[in-house]
Amino acid sequence: MEIAYVRLMLLIFDLDGTIMDTWEEILITFQKVFSKRNLPLDVNALRMAVGLPLEQVIESLVGYEAPDIVRDIRDTFLSLNPRRIKIFEGMEDVLNIPAKKAILTSKGDLGTYRDLRELGIEHMFDVVVTADTVVNKKPDPEGINIILQRLNEEPSRTFMIGDTEMDILAGKRAGVKTIAVTWGNRDLEHLYNYAPDYVVTSPRELKELLESYAQRWP
Repeated sequence: MEIAYVRLMLLIFDLDGTIMDTWEEILITFQKVFSKRNLPLDVNALRMAVGLPLEQVIESLVGYEAPDIVRDIRDTFLSLNPRRIKIFEGMEDVLNIPAKKAILTSKGDLGTYRDLRELGIEHMFDVVVTADTVVNKKPDPEGINIILQRLNEEPSRTFMIGDTEMDILAGKRAGVKTIAVTWGNRDLEHLYNYAPDYVVTSPRELKELLESYAQRWP
């Protein structure tokens, strides 16, 4: 049953690994670029780096700052055709909760809006904050604070929902509730190390948790 006052919640979502599954595209992009440059690619290290700003992902993999590789990765990613992204099963039900909703992603404007439009979900969000919006990216709380200000919301009624430690740390530093999801790029044990307020293992569990708050809050 839909709850009228659920709009009093603000849900801030990470994008990749939380709302949508982009791992196949990420992997294909890095394989193409690293193969072209004769660089070894540690797939496990890549997976653990997803969620960081792209510049930091590249540096973690090659051991040095490499703006040329960053540009190559961005260009290759944006040229992928056909697309291989999808919404995680059950997340559409979460996005249909009639709360205020926002995106906070380490991806830039071009990639973010391209993906949201590809999946037909851009209209579901009141605010979208990307790496191009902020000076300080996650885990800095700047992006969350921008969203709170734009939507005139309080941290006490706000959730940061994401699949990496970057999301949890940003949420904690902004004073909002944090929900870690396990269907993305980090496993349960890793996420527990960062002490999120909640850990959920399925979109259905996430929806039930959020609806339970909606029923309690005046």
